Amino acid sequence: MNKRLILVLTVTIIVLTVAVALIANLLDQVPAVPEENSRLNNVGYLDATKLFVVSANSSYGTHNGQACFIINVTVRNDYTAQQPPPMDHWLGNSTGEVFFGLTATLYDKNGQVQVKAKNIDQLVPQGVPELGLNSGETASFEINMATSSRSINGYSVDLVEIAGYPIP
Repeated sequence: MNKRLILVLTVTIIVLTVAVALIANLLDQVPAVPEENSRLNNVGYLDATKLFVVSANSSYGTHNGQACFIINVTVRNDYTAQQPPPMDHWLGNSTGEVFFGLTATLYDKNGQVQVKAKNIDQLVPQGVPELGLNSGETASFEINMATSSRSINGYSVDLVEIAGYPIP
């Protein structure tokens, strides 16, 4: 009886070990949801400015009827009257208010740029929507990147423009 119990336990342990290994292998093959495997190359200050990316998350969805990769990004303006944003035409009278544009670069599972993605938000001549924040203000913005790809494995939030006044 003892030998039979040991044999049953040994076979059970082997079967469980094989099952766990198979499940782990299957999980490695399941594509990651963008939020779980996002590559934010620039969490923190954007491009040596005082615009700070507080957080970002992503999802697939639609915008104006187009398939999109949607990034919700929260940005804080750390410019002040004493340290105004670049191109501030109100020298000595700045409030630290900043105007800027954001877009994104999308990457596939191999780290290659997804070139078939285009920002489709309300565009100004610079090709992205113009956003504005008062000094110390934090706000969330949505970046809608039109793409039919569902294999996006990462992204970076990119600064397109920045000034201390509305950009014409």
